[in-house]
Amino acid sequence: MSLTRLLTIPTPAAKARALAGDVLAAGSFVRATALVMADEGVVEASAPEGTGGFALRVKTPEVARLFLHALQRFAVDGCFFVPRAQTRALAGVTVRPVDHGVLAIPLEYQGVARGALVLEVDECPMPEELRYLRAYAEIAGSIVAHEETITAAKREARQSDLLALINERTRKSLDRDAILRVVVEDVRKAFDAARCIVVERNRLRRDLATIVALAENRAIEQSIPDIVPLQGTWFERVFAGSVIVRPRVGDAANDAGLVEYGVKSALIVPFLIDGKVESAMALHFAHPRAFDDVDLMMLRSVAFHVGLALANVRLFQSERQRRSRAEALERVVRTLRDAREIEETLVVFAASASHEARLSCALYAFEGEEAVLRVARAAGDAAFSCAQRIEASQFEALQSQDVLGAPDLPEAPRLALFGAGDGTAVALRVDGELWGFAAFFRPSGEIDWDDAEQRGFVRTLVAHLELSLATAIAFGHIARLARALAESSEFKDDLMAMLAHDFRGPLTVIAGYCELLLETSSSEGRTEVEAIFSQTQRLVRLSEDAVALAQTQAAGFSLNRTVVDLREFVGASVASHDPAGKRLRLLAPDERIAISLDTQRFGHVLDNVLMNALKYSGSEVSVNLSAGPAGACIEVRDRGIGIPPGELSAVFTRFGRASNARRKGIAGSGVGLYVARKIVEVHGGAIDVSSVEDQGSTFSITLPFAT
Repeated sequence: MSLTRLLTIPTPAAKARALAGDVLAAGSFVRATALVMADEGVVEASAPEGTGGFALRVKTPEVARLFLHALQRFAVDGCFFVPRAQTRALAGVTVRPVDHGVLAIPLEYQGVARGALVLEVDECPMPEELRYLRAYAEIAGSIVAHEETITAAKREARQSDLLALINERTRKSLDRDAILRVVVEDVRKAFDAARCIVVERNRLRRDLATIVALAENRAIEQSIPDIVPLQGTWFERVFAGSVIVRPRVGDAANDAGLVEYGVKSALIVPFLIDGKVESAMALHFAHPRAFDDVDLMMLRSVAFHVGLALANVRLFQSERQRRSRAEALERVVRTLRDAREIEETLVVFAASASHEARLSCALYAFEGEEAVLRVARAAGDAAFSCAQRIEASQFEALQSQDVLGAPDLPEAPRLALFGAGDGTAVALRVDGELWGFAAFFRPSGEIDWDDAEQRGFVRTLVAHLELSLATAIAFGHIARLARALAESSEFKDDLMAMLAHDFRGPLTVIAGYCELLLETSSSEGRTEVEAIFSQTQRLVRLSEDAVALAQTQAAGFSLNRTVVDLREFVGASVASHDPAGKRLRLLAPDERIAISLDTQRFGHVLDNVLMNALKYSGSEVSVNLSAGPAGACIEVRDRGIGIPPGELSAVFTRFGRASNARRKGIAGSGVGLYVARKIVEVHGGAIDVSSVEDQGSTFSITLPFAT
């Protein structure tokens, strides 16, 4: 195997093909697969080509690393060998079942997995060959890591160059239109987009947006008008503060405008200026999925910088030397990006504002009838003191005004906040509701801009805090909902299992007394007893289905397997359901069919399928048992009412029943086939159905042979 040419191969996919081919040529392996981690996910290639090969269900680096971690118990000399008898342990992560033993060698560099070589073998190689494969994998891993480092460096360099270029453009001009004209072309080229536009909400018509800057390369033939509507488009969401990510345009109602302009994928991000979203930047691509998450982060960073530049133009148009305040604002907002908890967001903001913007601040939240101090930070060596609690009614003016100077406040709250000093109170709103306020203190000699500039700056500062707080509150709310949902689901399953289990005891007693009455009673009253016995048996079956359903939903659902002759097992089940042999006809081969089963659970599967066939068909039901190269197959064919063609998949869902069965009043719970599918899949098999309405149905169960 030669690794020299691997350095010259440009793409991860080509590297994976080369690795798989080299490894296969170097040893007596059935098949070789190379997994290489890249920005777009895990790239797979197998040799010989066209023969399938090992494949992950979810092709992400995280899943690939979890897969290697899960193989720790199969470690052999720095590799992982899974014998053929245990390859079912890989069923949860692989697309196709593996017919041979699996040898996995991680492609590692400095202790971090960059991929893996997965070899399908008949037996574990000798130690000398394992050492050779491990050495090869170490070198290959370092080469892959080197390429990843170069790719990441190029991307970071591109982002740095673009941000530096944008910052350079904005520093050279205070003309908004001139800035945007050059920025859209720079951004379009950097992202290799077909079109880049900046739209601004129309000042006269608030339901329209005007394109104020446009750059395109004509890859999209359709032109875009100068004025676009907001209603029913993604711009309506953007001007509400949302970021729009459309990797494939065409499957959402708001995509209509993009489709009209020939767009295949798009990114749209808002510009936040003075706490308001009045402008947004959109990237249009001529191909679907033309960007990834890193591009989104980069564009958001670009939007932040452009928005900041526009805010600078608006705030400091007459005094360019005050740009340092805007740079401080950028640093404060940057520190808020990773905050997820409310307290963390408040602490980070207060610390950043005091350190970066040199503003002493205190953050209050309204709790009932009081405004409660949450965080306070002083700038530098400045000293200040403020009350821990203030009566909330003293700040009613913040309901209608965003910014209040100290002279605008009543005497009591002014003294509680600022004492004899001066400062500004800024409303802190979350989702449009007054959540609290931020108090900024004016140290002597620290703030030298006029009142209008001060108000604009602190309002912009707090607007970023509002967005971060809204995110933190939403994050916490979603986390609480997720916990409540999980607890509710667990309680539901436990309650169902408990009730179903407790029902079986009394039902068994009732059924026993019914049998006794049927044996001893005369014809008088026998019909009523038979009705009671029939309904009791139905309740028993329903409770058994409920118990089985709860077990399949429980964590750690497992099987107690034994190897049985499937012919005898199916024959016993058929005999129990049709002792007289009048309704069920069994066809089975003469040879023994060895299957590893949990007999109790799989017996529940056969009971459900056979009872359904007898219930929905008034004629003979055939049960065909066969053995093929892929495993054993049980086919239960009836000539009953069948299933409507559009409802075949629904019968395997929880409480799913065919509409014609409900119309005919045939009793059933709708969980039997759902439980059957769960049990069959845990056995490593599959259950399927084919049906023609009013002609009958055929249920097919396939199972792997016992090893």
